[in-house]
Amino acid sequence: MNGLDSSLRVALADKRVNRIDGLYVVTDRLDYPAIDQVFPLFAEQQFFLDELAHERIRGAEVLEIGLGSGVLSIGAARAGARYVTALEINPRAKIFAGFNAMLNGVADRISIVDGNAELFLPLAGRRFDYVMSNPPFEPTPPGMQYFHHSAAGPYGLDFLEKLFVGLDAHLTDEGYAQIVTAAPGNAESPTFLIDLVQKHLRGSTRIVQNPFTMTFDAIMDRLAGKNMGTVEQVDALREMARRTGAAHVHLCMIHYDLGQKSLKVETSKKTYADYWDLPAEEIMLRASGP
Repeated sequence: MNGLDSSLRVALADKRVNRIDGLYVVTDRLDYPAIDQVFPLFAEQQFFLDELAHERIRGAEVLEIGLGSGVLSIGAARAGARYVTALEINPRAKIFAGFNAMLNGVADRISIVDGNAELFLPLAGRRFDYVMSNPPFEPTPPGMQYFHHSAAGPYGLDFLEKLFVGLDAHLTDEGYAQIVTAAPGNAESPTFLIDLVQKHLRGSTRIVQNPFTMTFDAIMDRLAGKNMGTVEQVDALREMARRTGAAHVHLCMIHYDLGQKSLKVETSKKTYADYWDLPAEEIMLRASGP
């Protein structure tokens, strides 16, 4: 096994091994610069796994839109899903997700399908018991070349709106959807997300709102620090947000089914502010033993 251990150490030397809910998930590190970066695990993934509707996912046909590292599909399979179909447009993410599915023993219950800018096009006519997504949600100035996993238009809602538009048509009659995203609003509420739900979803929606928020300006400061766009692009987006009341950004979980149209907003019992991971070197040391 020494040769295998050595090969694994070399392969993981420039990667990040994240640990979450007993799963090991390999991603890129944050210093990987290309737009096909496979994003490390952060608060939204733990939030999602904590909020899984276990009674609905057991035995379910599941669809994930935007597979990324594969952590949510793996979590669904481990929670008892009968089968998971996962859409992903980023070739690099498909490689990582396939490896992670094998690493966690669920590769036989996950199928990775080529994604499309028209989100549901590869699965036209199919319906699922459980649709889930951690979509791109970072506010991104028009014209900026930005990471596939995060670029989502000026308010971070472009991908989510496409998802909402096609969601009902791809849920079974008793189907369920769970989506974790961030959305702008005032200091108290994700008002932009609430407007989007009211516009597009005809069923029963529950938004669980994380108590930890960030200002829109703080998000823009982070964006400017990545040097992927011009100062003028970022500042123009700041000004637009001020004009439209997008002062804060809220991390939210959306629970949805095709029941009677309703909308409820509540606060999560747990506050999500950090990410969960261990460095690759520590994982490998633990795996190889004393």
